[in-house]
Amino acid sequence: MYRKKISIQTNCGLHFFKELLNGKWKLMLIYYISQGFQRPGELQKKIHNGDRRVLDKQLAELVQHGFLEKRVYNTKVPKVEYMLTPLGNDLVPLIIVMEKWGEAHREELEQGLKNDPKFVNVF
Repeated sequence: MYRKKISIQTNCGLHFFKELLNGKWKLMLIYYISQGFQRPGELQKKIHNGDRRVLDKQLAELVQHGFLEKRVYNTKVPKVEYMLTPLGNDLVPLIIVMEKWGEAHREELEQGLKNDPKFVNVF
């Protein structure tokens, strides 16, 4: 198992936020689950460019860190559903505010991406 060389700083809530929710799809997964998309297949359809392995790994991390609960139904065809915990539910309003901020500043953000060589093929 991978161990970080630099220890996690715990002197600031922002450090906890960054450490536990840093991941390409984590905030989107929480948001979509809050909107009623609970099965892994449904989530992959919503995040169509997300690799299934990455989505599964990030879902597992969100469960491990207490943002989600995973229910496994013992049926002939195994069925899995994810639900928000109170901690995950508490995060949804913040995600919505960040999404609105992103939309309100779309032009400036797109311009910033155009100037960044890592995002050459995005536009």
